[in-house]
Amino acid sequence: MEINQNPLEFITDKMQETVTNTQNLANQIGATVQESVTVVTAWVESAPSSIVSAGAIATQEAFKIAHNIRFENLPTNLQFKFMRAGMRDGMRNIEEAAKVFESIPAQIRAQGPEAIRNFCQDKDWSHIQSLFNGGGNEADNGIFEYFWVNRNRGSADMTAEELAIAKQVLTDAAFKAAVTEIAGVAIKGAIAAAVIELVFSILENSLLYVEGKITQPELVQKVAIATTTSGIAGGIMTGILLTICMIFPPIAALLGAAAIPLAVAGIGFMGIRAWEIFCHCDRLFGIAEQTQKLLGLTEATI
Repeated sequence: MEINQNPLEFITDKMQETVTNTQNLANQIGATVQESVTVVTAWVESAPSSIVSAGAIATQEAFKIAHNIRFENLPTNLQFKFMRAGMRDGMRNIEEAAKVFESIPAQIRAQGPEAIRNFCQDKDWSHIQSLFNGGGNEADNGIFEYFWVNRNRGSADMTAEELAIAKQVLTDAAFKAAVTEIAGVAIKGAIAAAVIELVFSILENSLLYVEGKITQPELVQKVAIATTTSGIAGGIMTGILLTICMIFPPIAALLGAAAIPLAVAGIGFMGIRAWEIFCHCDRLFGIAEQTQKLLGLTEATI
């Protein structure tokens, strides 16, 4: 025969179960929050090195882009090439030559003269309406396309399909150039940030190891995590800044100028961090006191 549980006992058991479940949930949330705080803290500690590397490299690349996309900054032989592109006789004026140059995607021009030469190596500046059919040499009557396509066309006008294909070739080349440039610069930013953080992290954690607060395996682990985190952050920050430059090349100089105070701020934070490391060393090894004694001995000897 089944005996019914006392209602009071039943309610007490249910309340206890609820309290236990709530406590378990709170513990899980607390552990998740603690893990997130640890990640954020690690990122904040490594942020100065990431900021310095991103700011310095982005500034350099942004000003380089701003310089490269201007026709007047091209070497003379390349300027001459655009004055003569697609011309049978004579040369264009500077203004029209600059427009022909600017018909090359900005993402390619941003990489400088060598990238421009490579781009033009297998391409002609083709007339959309041929000279035979009354077309002119103005920049808006031409587009860069593969030279074998242009030369096989002869004196005929470009069809709408051919024009669309030529535009797609330019779009694909621009995308490839942008991805290549961004990836390369992001790697540079990651390496720079990782190297800076490696030095600081070794110094900081070595002092903790000397104090006995962490073990040698923990020292290695902390240095590895901090260096990796900083490298990733530096690469991402540099990549984002350069992506903006590559999407909007005309604002590259402005963005480069804005990155300068970013790098300066990072250097300032790193200076504070270096001072904290020195103070920690002084507490452990009495560097200031030893220096004073050394100076005193030097004075006494003199």
